[in-house]
Amino acid sequence: MRFTNLKNTTICFLLAIALILQSCAVYKKTPVTLNEAATTDRKVLLVKADNTKLKFKKIEQIDGVYYGLIKTKGQIEKIPLTESDLKTIRVLDKTATTIGNIAIVVGSLGVVFLVVAAIELSNWGDDWGDWSY
Repeated sequence: MRFTNLKNTTICFLLAIALILQSCAVYKKTPVTLNEAATTDRKVLLVKADNTKLKFKKIEQIDGVYYGLIKTKGQIEKIPLTESDLKTIRVLDKTATTIGNIAIVVGSLGVVFLVVAAIELSNWGDDWGDWSY
């Protein structure tokens, strides 16, 4: 009884961690210009001159002014950006993000199966003398 509770708790915990980490995003290491970020139509990570990080859904250019789009309280908000305030601009790497999320899920499920197998094997020989024909 004690092991089934441990098994259920462990499985729930590891699956919750896997779901939480599913939303991870990987950004390319090479910085891009503000114009390139606006044309990619992907998530963008901006590092300002004071080292604060901002994550935008995308960047768009309207009448020569760049805006970072961020979703707050269900609405899209446009934040004006000035190139002099920005330190680096990095664009989302879709391939690395997909591979990372798949690896997290597969790794978590592998750990869950290993934990379940270890708990089951620890109980394996407990009922050897209980043969009833």
